[in-house]
Formats: sequence, C-alpha cells, structure tokens
Amino acid sequence: MIQTIQLIKFFYPFIILAVFFCLYKKEYSINRRFCWCMTMYFNARRLFAFLTVGLLIFMNWCCYVTNPNYAVLLSAVITCCLFSYRVADAVLHRLHERTRLWALTLMLALICYSIPYMYSIFLVLYTVGVASVFYPSERVLRIRNEANSICNPPGLLQRIIRNYY
Repeated sequence: MIQTIQLIKFFYPFIILAVFFCLYKKEYSINRRFCWCMTMYFNARRLFAFLTVGLLIFMNWCCYVTNPNYAVLLSAVITCCLFSYRVADAVLHRLHERTRLWALTLMLALICYSIPYMYSIFLVLYTVGVASVFYPSERVLRIRNEANSICNPPGLLQRIIRNYY
C-alpha cells in the first residue's frame, strides 16, 4: 500500500506535465469544448476548481500517509483556503493574468521540490500553477459578454480559442 502511494507521489508531476504538454494550445475537439464550457458556464469553472482542490486533497493525503511532517500541515492549510470558490477563482485568475507571479510560483515550487520535506508544498504550488494555465482569463470572459459576438457562435468560439491562453 505504501509503495503504491509513493509511486503515485512520484509519477504525479510527470503525469500533470504530460497532460499539460499534450493539451496546451492544441486544436483538438476536446480542447475546443473545454475552452467553450470554461468560458460560457460558471458551473464548469466551479467544477474545475473543485476537481483541482480534490486532487490536492488526495495528494496531501498521500504525503501524510508516506511522510507526515509540518510541511504537509502547511499544504493542507493552503488547500483548505482553496475550498472557498471565491478564493480559488481569485488565485487561478491572478496566476493566469500575471505571468511573473505564475513564474514565481513555479520557481518556488521547484525550490520546494529540491527540499525533501517540502514535497507536499511543491505539489500544491505545482498543481495550482498548471491549473491556472487552463483557467479562462478576464479578457476571454469579456469577449463572451460582447453583444455582437452572441449572434455568431462559431466566430465567438474562434475568438475564445485565439485569446484563451
């Protein structure tokens, strides 16, 4: 059991990175639907934030079972702060809009990755950083609300995809 959890902890960053490189700025139909749903539907954004927090809870549990320490407690507190959708939405929007903050978050995640007992904090920062890339920006949400774009849904979809990332 412990070996399986350690394997999950080990492969998790690589799986997330593989998903990121397979889906980022690709013209797949699943990406088109994802961008459309994330832009048009509030509940889709809420589900995305909920799944991100659920993944963080699972990874915190894996870290707690294999190597409990104070860093796991800190990462659990950060995850608990993300339970509120308003907080999670604000964090994901800020990281998506501000590239320097996003880069700083990922650099801090790499620093935490190099320190063995800070691995759980690395997982939180890394997951939130990658999730923020796939969250719609304020510019895309403004495009959705333009009056002339509502009449032409295929054109609106093209504008959303062009401005999404």
